[in-house]
Amino acid sequence: MPAAPGSRAAVALFLASALVGVWLSANIASGRPILASRWSLLAELLAWSAAWLVGVAATRRLPARVALGAVLVAALALRVAALAGPPTTSDDLYRYSWDGRVQAAGADPYAQPPASPSLVHLREAWLWPDAAGCRALAHPAGCTRINRSAERTIYPPVAEAWFAAVYRATGIGARHKAWQVSGLLTEMGSIVLIALALRRWHRDPRWAALYALCPAPVLEFVNNAHVDGLALLFAVAALVVVVPPEDAGGWLTGWWRDVAFGGLIGAALLVKLYPALLLVAVVGTVRGRRLPALVRAGATAAALTAVVYLPHVLAVGPRVLGYLPGYLREEHYNGGGRFLLAGTLGVPGGWAGALSAAVLLAVVAWVVARRPPVPDGAVVLLGTLLLAATPVQPWYAVSLVAFAAAAARPWWVAVTAAGYPYFFATILADDHVVGIGRLSYGAALVLVVGVWAVRARRRGSAARPGQGAGVGFAEARQGPPDPGSRNWSSPSAVPATTT
Repeated sequence: MPAAPGSRAAVALFLASALVGVWLSANIASGRPILASRWSLLAELLAWSAAWLVGVAATRRLPARVALGAVLVAALALRVAALAGPPTTSDDLYRYSWDGRVQAAGADPYAQPPASPSLVHLREAWLWPDAAGCRALAHPAGCTRINRSAERTIYPPVAEAWFAAVYRATGIGARHKAWQVSGLLTEMGSIVLIALALRRWHRDPRWAALYALCPAPVLEFVNNAHVDGLALLFAVAALVVVVPPEDAGGWLTGWWRDVAFGGLIGAALLVKLYPALLLVAVVGTVRGRRLPALVRAGATAAALTAVVYLPHVLAVGPRVLGYLPGYLREEHYNGGGRFLLAGTLGVPGGWAGALSAAVLLAVVAWVVARRPPVPDGAVVLLGTLLLAATPVQPWYAVSLVAFAAAAARPWWVAVTAAGYPYFFATILADDHVVGIGRLSYGAALVLVVGVWAVRARRRGSAARPGQGAGVGFAEARQGPPDPGSRNWSSPSAVPATTT
């Protein structure tokens, strides 16, 4: 039977968007870094984002099996293209390589900064170029590729274990490519897990395209090789492990579920700290026993933290905190200068952090009280954290795209997008950096709140007398019907709209 005209058009749109994305991925990776390309790089990312949205919309008109296969192939192609050159907008992977080298030599990465005279014998020409190499990098003689070389590492122990493993497997000779390929592998694992999480939580698996085709993880987790991709892998795996309440008799139920969830979230927070907030989302899986479940998950995460930190504490004592306190000061979180949205309201700097924290705690209380499904709670918690903290580093928000995909809540990607104008303005020392940050994050907040208001109004209309009082928040909390009762392979099974 010939394909329907709508399906043929969707295939054509998907292929066109994927080809544009692959071309832009390779072009950005092989092009000039951010300080040379300046705002033109952001323009390329904007064009890529347009192709991404077209591709996501096209998958919604394809049968699920066809769509998932096409998305996986396109996702792999996008990420392979991102290997075309060195990091474009970040130099973090050079620190990863140094920390791996230090550990391979038997030293503790928390003990000494890279610039320490006692570690001179570990320096490699790639990370510590000679005078000619420094000139090629437009740096003075004696330079290094490692940022903050006078400071001890900031990364938690599981991240450090990852650095050591990659270094031992590839060696310094592999240079940036080893870290990019490692990022590609974790990325493909995360995409598969997102699709599995969507099925487990009775969502349309085609929403995996929202993350798989997105430019942000390709740029940040593959080309820039940020270790946040490893944290995401653990966090998304937690969504697969947890059993929805309606499947209480299914696989990995009871306390084992809570322990597995806590272990995976614990591993994620030991790569980057912010996944710790997602422990609160586990309360969405229980009925009448929220505290025991949260205690089991939290205790598991705490036990894992103690075990992996213990060798470093015995070796270097309180220096395991590394550069974290200094980093928070550098990012102006101690004085409230980084909380852009609170500052927009005219809140004094000293109170901006307190107000932002209060908003976050209010959302945490809402999740605990209302118990939304774990993916929904996770995206709300992480999205609120990012809107409250307004970080300048856009890669912190890439995980939000994954949770938005798993929760089928695409509007939250606006928060991730908001970080890029602010980041470019900061790196390029634009005179209007604060205004740009407030405008971009403010626009994301307006969009998220606007969608929430529209959806709340629709739920209220559906629950009015005579229109079915059983429809509304309770239905949203329970999630969509079981996939077995719906033909996911039919394009008409899901509304055409992506909002």
